[in-house]
Amino acid sequence: MSEQMEFDTDGRAYGRALAEFDEKLVHSGPGTPGGELLRRYWQPVARSNEVSDLPVAVTILDENLIVFRDRSGNPGLVYPRCMHRGTSLIYGKIEPNGIRCPYHGWLFDTQGRCLEMPCEPDNKLRHKIRQPWYPVIEKYGLIFTYMGPADKQPLFPVISLFEELADDEEIVVGGGSQQPAGQQALFAGYQDFNWWNFYDNFMDPFHVYVLHSTINGSQFVESLKILPKVQTEYTADGVRTIQHRYLKSGQVHQRLSQTIMPNINCTAAVGDELGPAGISWTVAATDTSYRFFTLNRVKKGVDLASNLQKLGILQPGWGPGKPFDEWNLEDHQRWQTDYVAQKGQGDINLHSEEHLMPMDKATAMLRRLFKKQADRVARGEDPVGLGFKEPYHLKVMAGNAMLDGETLECVDGYDGREL
Repeated sequence: MSEQMEFDTDGRAYGRALAEFDEKLVHSGPGTPGGELLRRYWQPVARSNEVSDLPVAVTILDENLIVFRDRSGNPGLVYPRCMHRGTSLIYGKIEPNGIRCPYHGWLFDTQGRCLEMPCEPDNKLRHKIRQPWYPVIEKYGLIFTYMGPADKQPLFPVISLFEELADDEEIVVGGGSQQPAGQQALFAGYQDFNWWNFYDNFMDPFHVYVLHSTINGSQFVESLKILPKVQTEYTADGVRTIQHRYLKSGQVHQRLSQTIMPNINCTAAVGDELGPAGISWTVAATDTSYRFFTLNRVKKGVDLASNLQKLGILQPGWGPGKPFDEWNLEDHQRWQTDYVAQKGQGDINLHSEEHLMPMDKATAMLRRLFKKQADRVARGEDPVGLGFKEPYHLKVMAGNAMLDGETLECVDGYDGREL
């Protein structure tokens, strides 16, 4: 008979405290602190090319809606249940000036006004009827919506990244409201866990050194395998990290990542390209799913698929050699990505069980700022980053640059200043 082992009595799982998540962060529905903050800003709801001759069902900020485009090309966003008898407008008929309910033919324009009641053409009540709707703006290849109180609607912001495009430049759109298949599922616009599991990641430069470099091979470029020296600071409307990686050549690879309230990030490319970052929105769909939209400034003729490769996402030959949506558990265990690290936190991360360290400073600052702005909204105040008389200027300060190792002055590429 083997000898009885002696076990330590400290740190056992039995009797541990009930784990909880931070409600101010994870909830996005109407009336929740985070949801009300998110509703004070213009949010992307779909790519322009996702909405053509048929209505599209979307879920955003825990609301189910229908986005459509009338035959005149105008986009609209409405509550899905027809206000007459409740059938879904996902089956609606698109017409030159609106969407027609298939049940009794009530016709609604892009702002929810009832234009026709075919069975009662002389009914004056239609002028008092309004299908619930949200305003939309189509810009940069995306359809944006404002879902907050009407008297607090800000002007659509100006994005510095897209000012003064050169003749040979264009804006490339990524992500979207629908789940793609195949290899593009790795860069999906839609994922099945809470949006903060993902958004936290943008203020975590150290996971690049581990998850993407040392766990099972380099997923990105070799320079990202170097442990960075990181400075973290608040900006006027968010948080950013300044990362320096000291190369054997004596030069320093500078990588700036930036978040902007409430759910925007500007993350430098993970390839060798020097230059400014793109801009992205992480938009909660439900409490356990989100959608992701990206805009990048690129040379004309670069399609989305090749642009992803240009940005250095996953080295050729890395992975099990099959489309991402076909990976099984063993594939994910052998070839870890952001998806398993974030989904592995659970559908909603249990924040009370975390043990944040100095390396998590930027993540902690981002969460603290978001909750501070949510508290401002709860008090009836305006959060940062809104323009009412003049459009707010979203300044993209993130990007990649190569610096002189002695002076840290920019020697090539983007220098990290505001565009």
